[in-house]
Parts: sequence; C-alpha cells; structure tokens
Amino acid sequence: MPADDDQSTTSTRGFDRWARMVVQCPRPAELYDAWLFAETDATLALATWRSASADDKRDAYAAYVAAVDREAHAAGVLELRLAPAA
Repeated sequence: MPADDDQSTTSTRGFDRWARMVVQCPRPAELYDAWLFAETDATLALATWRSASADDKRDAYAAYVAAVDREAHAAGVLELRLAPAA
C-alpha cells in the first residue's frame, strides 16, 4: 500500500472521529432540558411513592430511587459539559 493511502486513511479517520464528537455532543440547553425533565420525573415519583398504598410502596420507592438516579446522572452530565476545559 502506498504511503499516500495511509495518510488519506488516517486523515479520514480523524475527520470521522471529529464528526462523531460534534454530532454526539449535545448543546448545554438540551442537557439542561434533560436535567429538568429528570428532576420533574423524580418529583412526580416522590409524590407517587408518598401516596401509594402499603402494597405498592416498595415498587413506588424503587421507581423513585431510579428517577433520582437519572436526575443525578443528568445533572452530572450537564456539569461536565459546562465545566471549563482543562
């Protein structure tokens, strides 16, 4: 394989990686919206847990914990996206 072909392949791979990063990197506003939706979901799950019958408390609590985990994850992703570059 000629040397020029290797450089072309390397250059194309670099562009592909850059293009994937641009496409996969959501805007801060989108991440903020995701966090707000997750926070609202956690709030609703808490209300559901509080008002659940004794038979449904365990499942409602599990749903609440999962919602809080999703909210924490969304907050963490937003925080990382907004952090200044090192």
